[in-house]
This record gives sequence, C-alpha cells and structure tokens, in this order.
Amino acid sequence: MVEVAVVSTNDATANRLAALVPANDFRVTTCPPDELPAPLPALFIVAMPALASPEEQLIERLRADETTANLPIVIVSDLPMNELQSVPYASDWTIAIVPEPVESTVLVDTINFLLGRG
Repeated sequence: MVEVAVVSTNDATANRLAALVPANDFRVTTCPPDELPAPLPALFIVAMPALASPEEQLIERLRADETTANLPIVIVSDLPMNELQSVPYASDWTIAIVPEPVESTVLVDTINFLLGRG
C-alpha cells in the first residue's frame, strides 16, 4: 500500500482531494503544511491556494532538504498555469501540476506517473 499525504490549510479541500484517491491502492492521510506525517509518505498532494502560502513554503522546505528533495509532489491549484510554472521548483521532474477542478482519473494517473507505476 502506497502512502500519500494530502496537504492543505483547508480541511474541506484536503478531505475532498483525499476522497479522489482510491483507497484500494493508496493509504491517504491529510495534514496541514506544518504537521507532516511520520514516517513521510511516498508522495505529497499539495493544494496550493496562492503563491507565498504555507503550502508553497512546505514545497520549498521539502526541496531544500536532501532527504525529501526527490519526493514526488502533485500540486493542485486553480492559480493560472503561467504563475505556477514560474516558481523555481516547477521544472523539477518530481513535481506535477493538476488544475482545479480536479478530475479523479487525472489525479490518479498523475500520481501513478510520478511513482513510476504507469
């Protein structure tokens, strides 16, 4: 069972995204950006409401730490794609961006791609 963490400062958003991930393939936890699960998951889904948000700061912290620098991250956001692609970590091969509103199949396909499962 693959561990996935959905990160958001908004509980409703975290729960909505967690519900899109099939429970038969993944064990999903939700958490705010300042309370990451231990042990760390195989992949993060980060709901980014804005640039310079706690969620973006989490991504920057993960990328700055060599133990988490290569953990796959799916960014879910309704921000304009050109804004999201302008951040320094957007070109990282371990990061994917999924626009809101999120379709379950797109999210699951993205997760599987980042995990090398499809």
